[in-house]
Amino acid sequence: MAGMDPSLMSSKRGNLAGLWTLARPANLLYASATLLLLRFGWMARWVPEGQFLSLPPSLFLEGLLVVVLLMAAGNWINAYFDVVEDRINRPDRAIVDRTVKRRVLIVVHPLTHFIALLLALHLSLQLNRWAPFILATAVAFTLWMYSARWKSIPLVGNGMVAALIGLVPIWLGLLEAPFHAESDTELRTLWWSLGAYGSLAAGFAMAREIAKDAQDIAGDTAAGKNTFPVRFGASKARILCASLLLFLGAAYAATLWSLELAAHLTEALTWSVPALGWLWASAEVLRRSPRWDRVSKATLLTLLLGSLQCLWIGPL
Repeated sequence: MAGMDPSLMSSKRGNLAGLWTLARPANLLYASATLLLLRFGWMARWVPEGQFLSLPPSLFLEGLLVVVLLMAAGNWINAYFDVVEDRINRPDRAIVDRTVKRRVLIVVHPLTHFIALLLALHLSLQLNRWAPFILATAVAFTLWMYSARWKSIPLVGNGMVAALIGLVPIWLGLLEAPFHAESDTELRTLWWSLGAYGSLAAGFAMAREIAKDAQDIAGDTAAGKNTFPVRFGASKARILCASLLLFLGAAYAATLWSLELAAHLTEALTWSVPALGWLWASAEVLRRSPRWDRVSKATLLTLLLGSLQCLWIGPL
């Protein structure tokens, strides 16, 4: 090591630091925390209590690692394709070919996906179910296609990202389901609860993706990306985002009402914490000239509060 070229050492450190930054560790932490809060928070209180924690901790952690690796690899390949627009939209964070080389991304991305798929295959063999491996493979393929092609198709790329976020609780359900194969009641509870949670998460993620695209019009236009705001304008994006947020708010309220949770004030309040983010996002997007960065932050806050409330909400 003493004879190593200092510039080479600096380059290696730069690539490692760049990979860490481009992996978006905050997003990885959010996904990990969501899985942990779902499993050890909300699901621990489902009736019969403790029955839905049958997945061994070692396999749960392995499943969590699959999610983290797939997300990190997806973020790396997205950065590989987004060099032009990032230098316009986020010049302070555009580090590809400055701190980390593009050739590093194109090597590390498939390697990380390969490791994630090996872990998913091991999970499938342990659970005697092919669903985890099939889903992980589909996600890996989708992440590549999103970055390479689908991202520039109006709403298609947004929908892909939103769907992937909504699949996080579904992934947990796939890992837990084999332990409840003999009970239709338990399977209904598992899929109804995690499916509802995932659908709402996907909806708010979709609203956030639209807001982010509206925020990035300049860079996306320069890069030739045909996003919804680029093609139809910020005003149409505002209408779409506002409509989606209003629909999600109504759907959430209707769900609470149908489950008779709204009839009990204390119970209703425990489920209403994400409404703080929803109200902020709705107020911003209904303005004549929305601050899209605030809409993005507000929808992210809604997602974060939705995960955090798993610490105290009861079963559906």
